[in-house]
Amino acid sequence: MLKKLLTALFMDKNLKDDISFLKTISLFDGLSERSLSKIAAIIYKKTYTKGESVYAPSQEANLLYIVRSGEINIECANSQKSALEGGFFGEVSLISESQKHEGKATAAKDSQLYLIYRVKFDDLIESDPRLGLKVIKNLLKTFASRVVCA
Repeated sequence: MLKKLLTALFMDKNLKDDISFLKTISLFDGLSERSLSKIAAIIYKKTYTKGESVYAPSQEANLLYIVRSGEINIECANSQKSALEGGFFGEVSLISESQKHEGKATAAKDSQLYLIYRVKFDDLIESDPRLGLKVIKNLLKTFASRVVCA
């Protein structure tokens, strides 16, 4: 009961909303609300208008992008895909340094993205290795499923 009272007192509506949304993202499966609140604390929120570039070829790849709302078109080599609400892309940048984008991403409609910079993610992993391990395991599951489907 005390835990619920403290949570109600110290967790604002926006943080609760962010945590609820992050629970739906497969990359964060199995994380506690406390861990999700740590992730929410390092998120940068950015809005893109329809047609606006999210990233361009040769731009430094140092972000994970999570689609909070809207739709993003991603073009790379001879493939094209869309990321919708709850989808994410750019996850390789969390584990690989000195990468450049080979393709481009553009907002197909007005969209809000949650951005996680690699440097912030690295700091989080150093401060909470268990959280980092869970996210990395989920990231590996994502990679494995995409290789199988390719």
